[in-house]
Amino acid sequence: MATTTRNATSDPDRVSFLEELYQGRFRWDLVRDFPVQEPADAAAGDKLTEELTALLHERIDPDDVDARAALPDGFLDELGRRGYFALQADPALGGHALSHYNTFRMVSAAATHSTPVALSLAVENALGAGAFLAVAPEGPLRELLSDVVRRGARSASADSEPQGAANQRRFTTATRIEGTDDYLLNGSKVFVGHAPVAEVVSVSATVHEDGVDRVRMFFVGTDSPGVTSGDWHTYMGIRGFPNGWLEFKDVRVRGGHMLVERDLGHVVRTTPATARLVGRGRMHLIAAPSLAVARLCVGWMRDFAARRVIDERPLAEYDEVRRRLAESLADTFAIETMAQWCLLPEDQGRGLNLRFEQNAVKNASSLLAWDVAERAMSLLAGEGYETAPSKRLRGAPPVPVERFLRDLRNLRISGGVDFQIDNWIGQRAILSYYYPEPDHAAALEDADEVPLDTAGTVLTGRNLGHLRWAAEQTRAFGHTCLDLVRSHPDRAELDAEERTLIQLAGVTREILGVTLVLARASTLSAAGDDSAQALADVFCTAARQRVTDLLGRLQSPPGPDIEAVASAWMSGTAYAFLTADGAPRSSHGGSIEKSMS
Repeated sequence: MATTTRNATSDPDRVSFLEELYQGRFRWDLVRDFPVQEPADAAAGDKLTEELTALLHERIDPDDVDARAALPDGFLDELGRRGYFALQADPALGGHALSHYNTFRMVSAAATHSTPVALSLAVENALGAGAFLAVAPEGPLRELLSDVVRRGARSASADSEPQGAANQRRFTTATRIEGTDDYLLNGSKVFVGHAPVAEVVSVSATVHEDGVDRVRMFFVGTDSPGVTSGDWHTYMGIRGFPNGWLEFKDVRVRGGHMLVERDLGHVVRTTPATARLVGRGRMHLIAAPSLAVARLCVGWMRDFAARRVIDERPLAEYDEVRRRLAESLADTFAIETMAQWCLLPEDQGRGLNLRFEQNAVKNASSLLAWDVAERAMSLLAGEGYETAPSKRLRGAPPVPVERFLRDLRNLRISGGVDFQIDNWIGQRAILSYYYPEPDHAAALEDADEVPLDTAGTVLTGRNLGHLRWAAEQTRAFGHTCLDLVRSHPDRAELDAEERTLIQLAGVTREILGVTLVLARASTLSAAGDDSAQALADVFCTAARQRVTDLLGRLQSPPGPDIEAVASAWMSGTAYAFLTADGAPRSSHGGSIEKSMS
């Protein structure tokens, strides 16, 4: 029997670099041999991404999709017929048996042309019937999912609820029908990708059994009596991606269509299988389009800087422009590097637990891509803020920075709002290793230099310095956590200090990024390509500055009375001058829109 773990993400049989980092241990030996995609696997990915890219250029006008908020009629059907909704499924079921990284490449290739298409591919392959088929046992559920995959039909996964996706509890319920194995499903779900077009949907619901409430996953036909598929949600971006709400009223579900899993003894808001799929799925849903947008932006920045002259001086010769170009390239390199680390070792059977990294890279990729897009918007100035159709009308290059910036903002929200993801990582992962105090506490307080074996490492002097910093900072991080928990013997008090937890997660995310880009740069140099050394140096320098800022805030003396300000505002009795002169007010002092009251 497996050893009880500190948290739901840990695996006693598989080590994780980031899990070790959380405990103040720097395991360069785990990442030094950075994975490289095998040539045969890369070739398989090349072939399919080329086919997909050709299809998109033939069938999709991304500006038209954005304007009409709809994909062309029959396009999703064609994706299904081509097996693109079952990229990793067995070819006998119409799938392509792709690796995790090639699936990522497919989504990223689609995102380069159209974010809505990319998200349709991602939601099906990450959380659709094909994804759950990999964890479904033999029986009625597996038969159902196999049929959906075989026919290229569409599916969806419904978890978020109107009460808020962050709730541990699922308000949707499934009640056993006495004398049968079936259940009655009742509740509502929102923000469901493919809800308006899905044939089958997985629904998370609370089941009361053996005196305990547990979250189970049920698979329901959207044409079942009692299922209502509501209107599409309309978003700031990703216009054309089918996404909407679902309501379930006394929907009868076969007991055999429930995914039954072993209880791991940890309180989680989703089932264990779903949590694993969501972790890896964020790589496809978030990191893949983030990388695509970052790649587009650095290309647009180069093109603009090459053709623009300011005061008879090429734009690319200005110091700040060069800095922004270099930082954007380095950030793009980092996103790609972290994605490779999160997927390639699993493809290659390295036996690592990558779930901690996959959870952290959701934020790392979307935040870095956002920074790149922001720089592109600023550099292109009027040609960034202006829409592509408007540019086209006046003869300017119709670069769609504006559209992609709207699409990209979704990625910091989807799959968990960025600050809340960091809060959860701090609370549920990092602190779990310090309550109770760890056995290696004395090692974390050791003032001696951190041992670091650099044998086989090929890095420049500056990058070796960054590597030494990462090792020392990792132990310092463990010491910081130790000090925090000793000053907060009641864990509930530290759990409530959410800004502290968010900053802890931010520090570890930066150290992770530094370490991975150095590992990849070293591996590339060992193979004769030194081009990544400069990129790694640029990224590491900026990451170290961000860590200095985070630690400065983390270790600063008590700050202003935030609670007093927020509480006064929420009471509706303070700061009335801020809503004067026609400014919209909250419902405490008059509604923004009377019809919404």
